[in-house]
Amino acid sequence: MRKKKERVEQEVDGLKSLPRNRKEVFFDFIKHRKMTLFALSSFTFMFFIPLAVDLFYFNFLESVASQNGQTDALFSLIFYSMLIMIPCMVLGFIGLTGAFYVAKKMAWQEGIMLASDFFKGIKENWLHGLIDGLLFGISLFGLVVGGLYLYSYAPIHASIKGIGIGGLILVFLILGIVTALNMTQSVYYTNSYLKTFKNSFSFLAVLNWKVLVLFLFSTGAVFTLCCFNMILLGVGLFLFAILNSVVVVLYTLIAHSAFDKYINQVHYPEYVGKGLYKEKIQDSPSENEEA
Repeated sequence: MRKKKERVEQEVDGLKSLPRNRKEVFFDFIKHRKMTLFALSSFTFMFFIPLAVDLFYFNFLESVASQNGQTDALFSLIFYSMLIMIPCMVLGFIGLTGAFYVAKKMAWQEGIMLASDFFKGIKENWLHGLIDGLLFGISLFGLVVGGLYLYSYAPIHASIKGIGIGGLILVFLILGIVTALNMTQSVYYTNSYLKTFKNSFSFLAVLNWKVLVLFLFSTGAVFTLCCFNMILLGVGLFLFAILNSVVVVLYTLIAHSAFDKYINQVHYPEYVGKGLYKEKIQDSPSENEEA
């Protein structure tokens, strides 16, 4: 049957057009799905608006206190601003569960309905996002408030201060990366939070430099810009608002590579290389189809 043969050939050609590795997937998204990524970033940023307001309000009060010479009030301002930041961060992370769910479907080359899939991801994974946001917020609170106290007020030797601040930085880096890896798993596997958290430490060990570089150039860069003045804060938040989906996609693709290598090959073979072109797809049509 000629029509059947043509249809099979079209299906094979369509499969051959799939990316062959996750690096190609990423650049395919950048080239062909820019508006989808921008829209996804916008959806996610809506959940971070309270955090943005808190940061702008703190920067305004900090500048006023500095101009009036009220340096003693700065620690209190930072303490309460970072305390308010924690529930704002939780809300933002709940929004991120929707972004990671959409990114998973995109990586699998599945069709998406952005708004519907975004909120479906939140509905299914909000509890993971809440716990991750709480952990991330508390670790950031400890780094900023605890680090400032050790640096400026703690009556201890400078070497002890350095060790303490270094420990706070290390805890923040580990928990920050682990929470990101948690989200890549929560939208992929149906595990309890404790099992997901445990698995993330294992993936942290095998993906160490990749996720560390990504974390420093994304989260680290935004928070660094937010620490100086209103203009740089605006720049940092603007970059986050338009590019957060790109970071989500990168975390997703890096994690999927690890899932295939360390979990899927044994437990979920049907997930291995999902969304990628596989050589075995090139099998020619059967003799009955060519007839």
